[in-house]
Amino acid sequence: MKLGLPDLSKALDAGLLKTVEALLRAGQFNRVANLVAASEPLANFALRRMREVVGDPLLVAQGGALRLTKRAQRLAAPFRDLLERIGEVLAGRDVFDPAFCEQTFRVAASDYAAFVVGPGLVKALAQAAPRAALAFEPFDPAQARRGLERGELDLALATPLRGGAGGLDSETLFAERFACIAARNHPRVAKRLSATAYAAERHVVIRAAAGAARADPALADPGRKRRAGATVAHFLLVPAMVAESELIATLPERVAERFAARYPLVVHRSPVRAAGFTLALTWGARGADEPARRWLREVVATAAAET
Repeated sequence: MKLGLPDLSKALDAGLLKTVEALLRAGQFNRVANLVAASEPLANFALRRMREVVGDPLLVAQGGALRLTKRAQRLAAPFRDLLERIGEVLAGRDVFDPAFCEQTFRVAASDYAAFVVGPGLVKALAQAAPRAALAFEPFDPAQARRGLERGELDLALATPLRGGAGGLDSETLFAERFACIAARNHPRVAKRLSATAYAAERHVVIRAAAGAARADPALADPGRKRRAGATVAHFLLVPAMVAESELIATLPERVAERFAARYPLVVHRSPVRAAGFTLALTWGARGADEPARRWLREVVATAAAET
């Protein structure tokens, strides 16, 4: 018999689930009474109802005893988990299951953070919370601070936010340093890049607007003065230019390594001293203890650790 939605909700009451879970655990009608104080007729009724819902016999006679079908073996653990969650809800505990989360998480992220951490974060979210979504928003320090303090943003992913009236917490994810890229067939620096060569070669230089460079160090211009062969406003323009010319460029190391995996490039440690930066996860005090937001912070920290 195929059950409609009203019949299904009627069939899946907590008592029935508890009885069927006991049956799947014990495999015997006469032991169910000891587990859930249910009579044998009631256990038989519960099993019959669940067979209609699931479309599987669940328990079959074999050798004078009852045996779980393969479908029942797969259902046993989920039944236990479902009962635990029902108990948590009835006990008033705040329950969060990412598998059922349909929330859109709003994250203010620098271009660098979205480029480096974003792919791993999207993958982790798709696996653990396939119904949830991520909305990456441009990172502006003042706007991000206001959004976090008001609870309008779930978190910010960028360099640490400084100043403001407080009400923010943060966690450093990792430190970044700068590296240099050159074409794999570069006639002079394909194998080694010295400080002298660094000064002599022409560079693709990133000259972002002052505000953008302060908000996103990937857009900054680290190191000593260079001979610019090309000037661009964004680091995403750099790899193709370098791969098809004798220009070199200085980029955050994780960005350089990702470009080298997709373009015919080599990565050199920067031969000049260039200040690095740190990537931080920042969130507001308002709503910080919500289970969904706590879970999201854990997912972001794990994704950052795997970059």
